[in-house]
Amino acid sequence: MTTLPPHDHAYRRELGDGLVLRWATPADTEKIADLYGFVFRRTADEPLNIYLQHWTRELMAGTHPLIDLGDIAIVEDTTTGTIAASTCLLKQEWRYEEIAFPVGRPEIVASMPQYRQRGLIRAVFELIHARSDQRGDLAQGITGIPYYYRQFGYEFALDLHGDRFIPLANIPKLKEGEAEPYTMRAAEADDLPFIQELYAQESRRLCDGQPLAVASNVPADYWPFALASGERQSGEGLLLHVLTDAEGQRLAYAALVPLRWGEVIFVRSAWVAEGVNMRQILPSLLRGIQSVAAPRQIQKDKAPEASVIALAFGASHPFYQAAGGMIKNEDKPYAWYVRVADLPAFIRHIQPVLERRLAESPVVRGHSGELRISFYRGGLRMAFEQGRLTAVEPWKQGHNWEPGPMAAFPPLVFSHVLMGHRSIDELRIVYPDVWADDEGRPLIEALFPKRTSWVLSLE
Repeated sequence: MTTLPPHDHAYRRELGDGLVLRWATPADTEKIADLYGFVFRRTADEPLNIYLQHWTRELMAGTHPLIDLGDIAIVEDTTTGTIAASTCLLKQEWRYEEIAFPVGRPEIVASMPQYRQRGLIRAVFELIHARSDQRGDLAQGITGIPYYYRQFGYEFALDLHGDRFIPLANIPKLKEGEAEPYTMRAAEADDLPFIQELYAQESRRLCDGQPLAVASNVPADYWPFALASGERQSGEGLLLHVLTDAEGQRLAYAALVPLRWGEVIFVRSAWVAEGVNMRQILPSLLRGIQSVAAPRQIQKDKAPEASVIALAFGASHPFYQAAGGMIKNEDKPYAWYVRVADLPAFIRHIQPVLERRLAESPVVRGHSGELRISFYRGGLRMAFEQGRLTAVEPWKQGHNWEPGPMAAFPPLVFSHVLMGHRSIDELRIVYPDVWADDEGRPLIEALFPKRTSWVLSLE
């Protein structure tokens, strides 16, 4: 048995039958690429997924802005040299309103079929969580298949994507002889400060008059990395484009998904410069997106022609209103899995936001007292003095005559309220064991109101 902590790069643990849990090294690159290429296929007779293989090489090159060298946990079968299971740990920064917090993102979770049902992914996640905790991440987030990651302490607790679909046929065409008033071009290095500023404005936009509950910061070193997205064989990243007027003045930007897997061109982010009329420039923006994205690389030679643009900006965005009748249909948001292992630490970190929300509430501003929340197998106690948060700690009711809970949530379900994803009333529709009394409910609703979130999944 090793005496090293699990986050240590030299950590190794025997799992039996020649299987070893450890952190990857550059020498493992091609074997991990083979694992991902084999597993991520739609049918058994398809060739290896070359895009996942290329992405693996990019992540393990030591130059990717979202991952440190060696932040990939693996299980190796030492009897054959096969990589039986693997998961990467990306790094992102999200914001709880204005408070930034570091997030670990497990990605590309896979195990070879012959090694499944043996707890290998659970072991890999133990390493991922240990490394994430050691570097100071206050939460982990993952996009993935239904149910599976609940086994490891995750809960669907944030909106993921959310699209509005505009058929190319619905985009207004230029009249005969009319020149395009605005031009779309690929972004260059000189455009990055402009794009960074517009993305910052977009991620701080108001929805229904309120700031986004949770949004994502994009690290400064990711933007130059994104400029080369079109050259990378993995198809990961963002294709950055700028819309300009006849004088070359920048008016807007758009970030597109590099690969088109079907008839849909996905746009992940877009915003306009100050003073620019969003509705006025939108037809040119959409025509520009069509011209630069339709010929992009696709999965198969016989894939359908591009016929739709998807504005994948979440549940709410001003561009949706600007597009109006051009939108044919929509996909409601899916959800991020979120894990907050140390809830008191997270709440202490976002304390300024919570105290401000309390002060803005005409119902409970200046509150003094406690908020005791039961999670049935544990709980949380928050203490306030004249509207200031003075204590946050784990809590569990003792004797029957001691003060009891003021609200209750099944394990992990409180994550929905914490992240502004669902209200108490919405949760009660599917969880009858969610409740709050007359004292606890107004406090929870003031501290953790339901609000829209928009977290960009960088790759």
